[in-house]
Amino acid sequence: MNLLHMRRREVLQPGGQPGQPFAGLGVVLQGGLQAIDLTLDGKEVGLMNVGPHEPFGHTLLLAERPIELTWVASSSATTAAIMDRDKALQLLGFPEMMAAVARLNGQQVSDLLGWQKVQAIHPVSARVCAWLLRQSNKDSVLRLPTHAEMAWKLNTTRESVTRVLQKLLTDGVLRRDGDDWHMVRISTLEEMARGEDR
Repeated sequence: MNLLHMRRREVLQPGGQPGQPFAGLGVVLQGGLQAIDLTLDGKEVGLMNVGPHEPFGHTLLLAERPIELTWVASSSATTAAIMDRDKALQLLGFPEMMAAVARLNGQQVSDLLGWQKVQAIHPVSARVCAWLLRQSNKDSVLRLPTHAEMAWKLNTTRESVTRVLQKLLTDGVLRRDGDDWHMVRISTLEEMARGEDR
């Protein structure tokens, strides 16, 4: 595998070839990557985030009709180890590796289905509350990504996310302590996630 060191917003370009989509297998060693694409009306949309020690590219390696993704560094010091497509396919010839990739793909599909359920909730305030409950995994403390990242995951605007979070803080439903967000009134979040406005 080759090591790549990337600055924030730098595009992953295998072999230094501009405009060539990454079609191999990679692992983020530090920092993070975000897969982005353009909608039909030309808007940039984030499709997937990959953090430290997480693989990427494996899903598209096995797809019959893979979509072309642009991978962009999401933090200022991102390091990734990448392997070209041919070598990655040879590696997946080992049953143990294929089983590991199958488990990863299964989890990703499950996560995407979970996201679809959250994105189908209206209004936006209910969607944000449902997301908070889902992310917390029954823990009362969680760390949030940027409001912009939450917005693209929830199919809304950054301003809407900020407005909802501010209201939840003002109403005492959430409490913030540095980077930690405390869910003070979980039952209220659950009611709001069902669209029962308070």
